[in-house]
Amino acid sequence: MKALDEKLIILGVTGGIAAYKSGLLARALVRAGARVTVVMSEAATRFVAPLTFEALTGNPCLTDASMFEQGAAISHVELARKADCIVIAPATANTIAKISHGFADTLLTTTVLASSAPVLMVPSMHTGMWENELTQGNLDGLPSRFTVMAPDVGVLASGDKGAGRFPDEDSIVWEAAALLAGQDFEDRTVVVTGGPTREHLDPVRVFTNPSTGRMGIAVAMAAQVRGARVRLVLGPTQVEPPRRITGRSMDVVRVETASEMLRAVDEALEGADALVMAAAVADERPVAPSAEKVRKGDLPSSVKLERTPDILMSLANGLGDIVTLGFAAETGDLEAAGRAKLEAKGLDLIFANPVGGGRGFASSVNEGILLGRDGFSLPVGSMAKQDLADLLLDHVAALMPGLGTDS
Repeated sequence: MKALDEKLIILGVTGGIAAYKSGLLARALVRAGARVTVVMSEAATRFVAPLTFEALTGNPCLTDASMFEQGAAISHVELARKADCIVIAPATANTIAKISHGFADTLLTTTVLASSAPVLMVPSMHTGMWENELTQGNLDGLPSRFTVMAPDVGVLASGDKGAGRFPDEDSIVWEAAALLAGQDFEDRTVVVTGGPTREHLDPVRVFTNPSTGRMGIAVAMAAQVRGARVRLVLGPTQVEPPRRITGRSMDVVRVETASEMLRAVDEALEGADALVMAAAVADERPVAPSAEKVRKGDLPSSVKLERTPDILMSLANGLGDIVTLGFAAETGDLEAAGRAKLEAKGLDLIFANPVGGGRGFASSVNEGILLGRDGFSLPVGSMAKQDLADLLLDHVAALMPGLGTDS
């Protein structure tokens, strides 16, 4: 992930039951390209062994005892100086209270106090503790460089249900990325489509495709990380819609058919600066869909189809100065097919990618060729979709007035 590549993240792990989930977070941060050093409170070591984090990060795991080891007299100062970001996950009510009031009695709290790096707090605790006015007051008292990620709502370790659950690790990674990314899309609105559409033959049978929506979601999240107001129009997919990053704007509209997607995109385009069409829209639909289930013995041997509305062609007159990026999933000559679609639909950019044989749909990686209206051509090797999203947004930014490619 571009924003986290080679950044030093101090992962503070404190003594809550969710400490075991911090191992998954440490691994996710490393996979995103960050260098991770874990600092554990004494209580946290009772839940998870430091050796676990050393194996996951490849770096020594530091504890309160590290402050008193030979040559470590100013370890907290070195950590504070070198850190690009501090992530405290889980952040217990006790640790939040200490930091809010300037206590420095552990390696983690002294490091936070000595650092000027942005801090991401990920509280995790019982609902009663989370909602307690003292905890909320302590959170309100944190300086502006602190970002508090609201906990999830669900079943807690106690068996109760409420706010206080540890968020999934990918959501925390995106939050950390937002603290370190350049904000080149700040005050810009980006509309993104993702996923497939479905056209019904009857209530239980549809014409569709294997799109999972991962590419559109990756673009939406990358734009949000870089400061954009994001409007995501998402077709029917099993992938969870993206979470709104703290302090950012993310509106998600769920649709099913091509006609519904057209209407949603048309509404979302008001005031937009860019449109990224990553959805795989079904090209045809049954002319006469049945309102009732057609029994197996009554299924027709052929179905009369008609074209679904072409979203880009339908909206072409209203796009104005909006920068447009489309996608072309192809099995033949990528450049020729992509160039033809680019010109036919009046796009500024198009990413043509190969599909079939495990490529494209339902994959965590993508590859292809990025084409521009002015003859621009950029072959793109296989990379994670979240990295591809950043690359594509760099080129969208280059076409937007007042924006550059640095981020």
